[in-house]
Amino acid sequence: MKKFKGKNVIVTGAAQGVGKETSIMFLEEGANVLMADINNLKLDEIKTEISRYIDQVHLMKVDISKQEDISLMINEIINKWGRIDFVVNNASISFVKNMMEITIDDWDKVLNINVKGTFFIMLKAAKEMIKAGNGGCIINISSIAGLNGRPLFLPYAASKAAVINFTKSAAIEFAKYNIRVNSVAPGTIDTSMWEYVYKNLSKINNSDEETVIKNWVERIPLKRLAKPKDIANAILFLCSEEGEYITGQTINVCGGLSIV
Repeated sequence: MKKFKGKNVIVTGAAQGVGKETSIMFLEEGANVLMADINNLKLDEIKTEISRYIDQVHLMKVDISKQEDISLMINEIINKWGRIDFVVNNASISFVKNMMEITIDDWDKVLNINVKGTFFIMLKAAKEMIKAGNGGCIINISSIAGLNGRPLFLPYAASKAAVINFTKSAAIEFAKYNIRVNSVAPGTIDTSMWEYVYKNLSKINNSDEETVIKNWVERIPLKRLAKPKDIANAILFLCSEEGEYITGQTINVCGGLSIV
């Protein structure tokens, strides 16, 4: 018996990395998945890979910094499958900059996607869950940067701290509707976003990328980067029956990096 047969899921940032892995794992377990991403080209590239799930999947270009796109996405899944069971708020952006170089535009770009976009997807999905009366589960992807801060990632770290905080508030607010809200906080992941980070850190530190990666890995107690599947496993657990008594929590999936 497939664990999520008949369940309907929204995954944002779904065209690559953690979002893609999470979507495929939900599909393998029988769920219907709306895979949303701003990158249409990347969405096109994964069509062949997910072709065997053609009856369970819907690809959609969505810019989560735009309220109209969020509303269209919510309406799309309701019109297609009738209700929303799970939401994985994975889409986010980051950049590497010294604090003194950060601009207002930098702040606006990060907060509009990582905070406002994530919040309003959560809010609009929760309204539909309440209307349907079947409860649900919302996973907001944060970061261990939101726990401790990161000097070269200041707006990103602040945005992820906000996600951790409003996840707790939402969990209290929505508990009476049997809607659980949790956050997953990854550390360093082997994805294209982190390749961008390494490249920029090497420039700032006047070093090569290989040395930057080696130094990162050395800091991690488990001595390896996270794989997208490591994060996806935690997400699926929280959405499963095994996780049904967990709400308002931040689960660190970081190989121990948050404790050193």
